Amino acid sequence: MASQWYSLTSQKLNLAKTLLSQLNQTIDQAQVNPQSTMLNEAIIQGTVELLLRARRTLLVMIAQHHQQKDSEPLHLEELRTRIPYETQDLADLEILQSTPSSWWNHLSHLEKALKQPPTPKKTVSADNIIAVSAEDVADRSAKSLNDTLTAMTEFARAVENRHNEW
Repeated sequence: MASQWYSLTSQKLNLAKTLLSQLNQTIDQAQVNPQSTMLNEAIIQGTVELLLRARRTLLVMIAQHHQQKDSEPLHLEELRTRIPYETQDLADLEILQSTPSSWWNHLSHLEKALKQPPTPKKTVSADNIIAVSAEDVADRSAKSLNDTLTAMTEFARAVENRHNEW
């Protein structure tokens, strides 16, 4: 039987998937209706917020599986302090955290971008054309968000299956 926290995590992921399907539709309409740019931004930010919430509920789900009933860790570091022994769940999360291209780090970059105001654009003039640097921004494309969503869904399912084997 699925845990309540797994159900909540799955709910957040399914809601994010629903929003992403709307993003694909509004991108097509953007050429026809420039007003949909605001809708695209709302969908992207809503999807990111749901994915971040799903990541938090995933941490709680893992804590619950390890008998930390009153524990609601907000970060991986908090989860590590609450589970004082080695587990496959913690090992998997640590690998994800140390892998730059993982869904975990993608969400961390997205979260950082949402917490900060956008950087002002510099005007181009003859004096400042010498050096060009690419900004290190999180990929907010529908494909990237969908890849993260899919990877998170698979991870949550694997954790839940691992603990339901008993």
